[in-house]
Amino acid sequence: MIMIMSVHVFPLLFFSGWGRGRELGGGSDVAQGLTIPRSTTSNIWQPRVGAPWDIVLSTSVLRPAPATEIYDIDVWSSEPKTIDNLHKQNHKVICYFSAGSYEPHRKDSASFPEEALGNPLHDWPAERWLDVRHPQVRRIMAARLDQAQRLGCDGVDPDNVDGYGNDTGFGLTKQDSINYINWLAGEAHSRGLAMGLKNAGDVIPQVLANVQWSVNEECVDRHECDLYASFARAGKPIFHIEYPKGRDRNDNEDVDPEEKRRYCEFSNSGLFSTVLKNMILDHWVQRCD
Repeated sequence: MIMIMSVHVFPLLFFSGWGRGRELGGGSDVAQGLTIPRSTTSNIWQPRVGAPWDIVLSTSVLRPAPATEIYDIDVWSSEPKTIDNLHKQNHKVICYFSAGSYEPHRKDSASFPEEALGNPLHDWPAERWLDVRHPQVRRIMAARLDQAQRLGCDGVDPDNVDGYGNDTGFGLTKQDSINYINWLAGEAHSRGLAMGLKNAGDVIPQVLANVQWSVNEECVDRHECDLYASFARAGKPIFHIEYPKGRDRNDNEDVDPEEKRRYCEFSNSGLFSTVLKNMILDHWVQRCD
């Protein structure tokens, strides 16, 4: 879950048995008739393990750092010229959007049917969980992927795909999330876009083969970094964010060496591409190397 101040944005098993024409599981009537596209990844961008990255959602990337291979930016506030400029400077671009929550200020917010809107998110009460099984939710997300493709994004970072672990109001299960992530990945790949898994560590075994990376928030504070090491063992990077300053402090001051060590030196930390960030995900970044 990612939040930025008033601008408020938030980051497999191969489909051998999930080819086109197969109905979605999950047990919901609203899912019937939807199909899971077959995912083909042979021509999809695959970033390397350990690739240096940054995530900047609350502002534009005005002066990209040459050593930063990958930027994760907001699909809603980006323009083709921004992404083209990053490409010209040899950066790859991941485009962020929320795939599992309703944000009232988004341009397409009026397209969501009321029956697909669930409970408010615990930490972000302006947002509401989505019923990710609903056909209209799927259509809206497909349109967001179209937008990412038009912008020239290399990949996408769909957030809030872990409704199974939250009080959504829909009783969403892990299988619902697995189905949804697999569907999103297939749709992304069919548009030439790579895709990562945002958090949702409980479903990694079921989705690892069909996503190209992990974006994880706060696995050190949550004591769950070992869950994500399987990505690196599969040759896929783990883009890892920690927020050492907490929710209320956002400035350009580096954290002290002891605090930095706590977030940078953990089991298998050498497999992670770790950045320390302000909660608002602005330009400030502190790296572990």
